[in-house]
Amino acid sequence: MNSNSIIIVGASAAGISAAREIRSLDTEVPVRIFTDETYRPYYRPFLTEYIGDKSVENRVNFYLNPENWYRDRKIELNLGEKVVAVDPVGMSIQTEHGNRYSFSRLILANGSRPFVPFKDAVGKKNVFSIRTLNDARAVHDQAEKAATALVIGGGLLGLEAAHSLTNRGVEVTILEASDRILPRQLDSECSVILQNIVTRKNVTLIIGKSIDSITGDTMAKGVRLSTGEVVPADMIIISIGIRPNVDLATNCGITVNWAVVVNDRMETTSSGIYACGDVAEFNGRNIALWMPAVNQGKVAGSNAAGKPARFIDAVYPAVMNSFGTKIFSAGDLCLDMKEGDYKLHIMKNIDKNHYKKLFFVNDRLVGFILIGDISESQKLTAAIKNGTAYADLVP
Repeated sequence: MNSNSIIIVGASAAGISAAREIRSLDTEVPVRIFTDETYRPYYRPFLTEYIGDKSVENRVNFYLNPENWYRDRKIELNLGEKVVAVDPVGMSIQTEHGNRYSFSRLILANGSRPFVPFKDAVGKKNVFSIRTLNDARAVHDQAEKAATALVIGGGLLGLEAAHSLTNRGVEVTILEASDRILPRQLDSECSVILQNIVTRKNVTLIIGKSIDSITGDTMAKGVRLSTGEVVPADMIIISIGIRPNVDLATNCGITVNWAVVVNDRMETTSSGIYACGDVAEFNGRNIALWMPAVNQGKVAGSNAAGKPARFIDAVYPAVMNSFGTKIFSAGDLCLDMKEGDYKLHIMKNIDKNHYKKLFFVNDRLVGFILIGDISESQKLTAAIKNGTAYADLVP
């Protein structure tokens, strides 16, 4: 195989962004992408919507590129071929089929996997996580015959999944072990507002309780809580976080903390090997969101192609459009600060479920939450970046 190849492991946001950037800079260098998924790369944030409506797959932007995009750009897309080992000294990879490929530069963009801490979830046919198109298809099909569903986790993905199932007439319960839903994206006051919106859509919320076990044999019947209560369900979705896929890096001696450690060029500690997206950790942060993955992939691709580029961290918002409302949360919400160490500005119209909360530290905007009307989101995001003063934002 051509030892001058640039190999990309992973075909989602970061991997495809890297390939696009490489090809924009060098039309000749061989580019090979490997993914264990069997589908053309797609827009993963659509998956929770897909479980409510399969026609989402027919949208023009569901797949990241048309089939001929890869062929026309001479990008070799190897679907269903998982990379199982990296040899940084011999500069080669090995796939599960026993094939070995040489590289001159390697980009690890192999993402993350769902965190499933419950051993008794294994093997139960109606217990799911949502990470791939296969996952979404399985959840969609199970919902056809389910009257009730339990979503474990009240984060963004869990809420979006609950919304899609509710729209299909499934009776949904959300179980969140923390003291509120969206605990990382909302403060307590805003979470209560959202909880009221969600429960008005006939969703049951169980807050601040943990799971003792998942009941049932080959099919789950529900969960038993640590309090002894039993919550029955015809299907269960586990959505309590992700873990970066660091095994490839760990096994070949690349430095890993929580994720694969990279510098601002997306370089790992092994020469010629880059990492980006959910699998990468920059400045102690594993961001694991779509847009930073795209940006990191672009930087990794540029450097792999020989054009120096650096990743500049930015304000990446949390966005949700479910249960008849919209949420946009960005920046530092001062969740770990004491009252008096920051200043608040609040505007609310409870009748219309509109709410705006601005967080200031040293008189400068550091974060905000918008519920309902999110039309100011871009202006406020820019204001965080610019360190806009309280007097310039509050009449």
